[in-house]
Amino acid sequence: MATINEHPERFGWWLNELDSLGINTKRINELNDLKEIRNLTENIKQAFYQDYKTD
Repeated sequence: MATINEHPERFGWWLNELDSLGINTKRINELNDLKEIRNLTENIKQAFYQDYKTD
């Protein structure tokens, strides 16, 4: 899988997406895999959507 050094623009996009969801990522070294950060973002978005649907 791609690392932050291989595709910094894609990491930046996903980090901005997390930030827009209210998740601050001060320690990027914990999110060192593009697949990991993408899955985290998508899971958070799905959780928000499910919460919205049930209200």
